[in-house]
Amino acid sequence: MALLRAGSSTLLPLSEVPTPRERISQGKKLSSASAGEVDDLLASCSLEKSKTIDNSLYSSSEKDVQGAVEHPRRHSYPMDIVSGRELLNSQGNPLRKVLLLYTGGTIGMEDVGGSLGLVPGNLVNRLKSVEELQRREMPQCYVEELSPILDSADMCPADWCRIASLVERAYLDFDGFVILHGTDTMAYTASALSYMLENLAKPVILTGSQLPFRAPLSDARQNFLGAVMLAGATDLSEVCLFFGSHLLRGNRSKKTNASSLSAFHSPNELPLAELGTEIRLHSSRLRPPPRGRFRVHFIEVTQILVVWLIPGFSDDFFESLLKSQSIRGMVLMSYGCGNAPARKASFISYLREMNSQGIVVVACSQCVEGSVSIEKYAVGTALAECGVISAGDMTVEATVTKLSYLLSKGLDPERCRKSMQENLRGELSTDLERLPESFRTA
Repeated sequence: MALLRAGSSTLLPLSEVPTPRERISQGKKLSSASAGEVDDLLASCSLEKSKTIDNSLYSSSEKDVQGAVEHPRRHSYPMDIVSGRELLNSQGNPLRKVLLLYTGGTIGMEDVGGSLGLVPGNLVNRLKSVEELQRREMPQCYVEELSPILDSADMCPADWCRIASLVERAYLDFDGFVILHGTDTMAYTASALSYMLENLAKPVILTGSQLPFRAPLSDARQNFLGAVMLAGATDLSEVCLFFGSHLLRGNRSKKTNASSLSAFHSPNELPLAELGTEIRLHSSRLRPPPRGRFRVHFIEVTQILVVWLIPGFSDDFFESLLKSQSIRGMVLMSYGCGNAPARKASFISYLREMNSQGIVVVACSQCVEGSVSIEKYAVGTALAECGVISAGDMTVEATVTKLSYLLSKGLDPERCRKSMQENLRGELSTDLERLPESFRTA
């Protein structure tokens, strides 16, 4: 078994894998801690096995959300929703351990009454027969199956929270995590987890397939093995999505094709890694290890509305929406760079009233690529004057889940608007990052 270092296509033998102390000496140092404090920290991580691990021995650019209110968790996510943890490959290398969380999706479907359906236990049994898993260079893989297993169309924020809870519970016991998920809402789950798993110092990789594992020409085997290899042999510190030989940042990913085996792309961010005859990670594109303790903050505010603008649309429904006071945020799918009909006086008036009621309105583009700049044209400036903010180059999946996350943090509307325009987990490009990669510094 070996560890793949960022920026290299060479596998590093486990005997040469740096310990936390060695990583400190290599430049990822504590900002203000004595050697004794480091000793105490490492001892507490290995002996106490607490639910949160202190990663303050690493430096990071990850932003803490200012003004967040840490409320007690209002909901519990019981652990009896999963089957017992089961080892899939006793011949795998015990020095690296990966936990598989099977949530459902096409990857595990079978023919049920003439159509594809989910059968509990079916995929786990198939994975036990995957010969490649028994190779010594593969990490030992344990699997837990959620109950019920779901088509991803049925996934909701409560399911995201359950997945986050399972990662939190097993965080100290595994080197990486693979989440087997349906493809339709995988990008939403990946984006949500990227925010909820705060100060993440291990790889969490989502994958699935367009065809069931049992299908002769299925993409399931390659996606599954690629995700396992990357989760067990890399030192990634973020939530990713692996599909069709590409590793994408989770909150940058998007399903762009309903039938192709290369269904996912990262429209405004290059892939983090490619899997071919070798694995190549791109160090300049990766998130640095975090500074601070790993923790989970659940997404519990779901009163978010997405409105897709079309020419000549009726905006009468806004009036009843405002009277109901039933939403806290809205994502406006605008034209091009963030344009909307400025001549439609009633529409502009409704947006102004939303702002006064504390509803956070974010303009996202209907275009797959590019960035929103609402002050570029006069029609967009009219939106800005109503308090509408720009989503920049975030996907709608990243925008919706980020807005829910920030509102769940207890932020007031003004602070939420500010944080929406800050890069928290690599989901949003800065002006420098929008330059071609050849112009960027490594």
